[in-house]
Amino acid sequence: MDYPRKKISRLLRLVLDIKTDPHQRPDALRTKLGIGKTQFYKDKKTLAAIGFEFDFNRRKNRWEVGRDATLPVENLTLSEQLSLVMALRQLSASGDHLLSFHGLNAARKLSLSLPFPLRERLFDDMVIKEGFGCQREILDRLEKAITDNWRVTLTYQRPGQDKPGLEELDPYHLFFKRRALYVEGYSWSEEGIRVYRANRISDVSFKSKGFAVREDYDFGQRYKNAFSVFGGESTERVRVRFNKKTRTYIEETLWHHSQRITENTGDGGIFFEVDVAYPREVLWWAFFWGDGAEILAPSWLRAEAKETTQKMAAAYRRNPPDEDGAIHAPSP
Repeated sequence: MDYPRKKISRLLRLVLDIKTDPHQRPDALRTKLGIGKTQFYKDKKTLAAIGFEFDFNRRKNRWEVGRDATLPVENLTLSEQLSLVMALRQLSASGDHLLSFHGLNAARKLSLSLPFPLRERLFDDMVIKEGFGCQREILDRLEKAITDNWRVTLTYQRPGQDKPGLEELDPYHLFFKRRALYVEGYSWSEEGIRVYRANRISDVSFKSKGFAVREDYDFGQRYKNAFSVFGGESTERVRVRFNKKTRTYIEETLWHHSQRITENTGDGGIFFEVDVAYPREVLWWAFFWGDGAEILAPSWLRAEAKETTQKMAAAYRRNPPDEDGAIHAPSP
């Protein structure tokens, strides 16, 4: 049967939503897809006919996949298999994608079909360790905790801390975005939804089984509001001025679904606005454009930009460091 492109796109989104966000309620899923109950069950029947069956377990309050058909992939050459496996590693270096952990599993299966000695350490060393800086055992334990609803204790190294600390977490999702793998869930240590970078986790211990995902948690909505990595339920508008030299680079790319660009008739530049969950990510991005970008609002973010650039200027006013890296006071 030949399906129209709109239907194929909807079926694909449905499969991805079931796999990446199994805790969302049926009505929320239908709303996200923009369809009613009748169309939803038609799509569900269509997917079952091609090998993907799922149902909502009301006791566990989550979607469960009953069948996910294994499809043979024939006539892939060795170089094509290697290219597919290494493409995932490349995402860690240059990617800007919010993808499920299932993508990693696909690459793992491809690597296992490679001839010895390539299959021995290719995935663990070149994709997981070198690409994402993680240990295979850590990811396996996190995936088990998410699948079986285990509350865990993470041994986690926060930036700037001298030694790792312990974090108690109900893990909801494992995903990668912007060169790194993350696990997100409800942190009992901080009493809220938090995201942890997987390569900073040195140990995962199972504490208790059977946690319930919070009813107000919506993975898709949280990351719809993310400018880069950090999601959230609420948003704040950020306004940036780009000069004439920089505007072309900004206009030719969709940086965020909420972006609005208007012309600055004063100097030939543009004003760029986005509504995001974590405004500092826009500030960090704006710094990439140097003096071609200026934070205008909110006022607290502009003040932070000013303070940061002043500290940067002070660092560069110092005399150049010696060959051993020692810094000396500025010349009179």
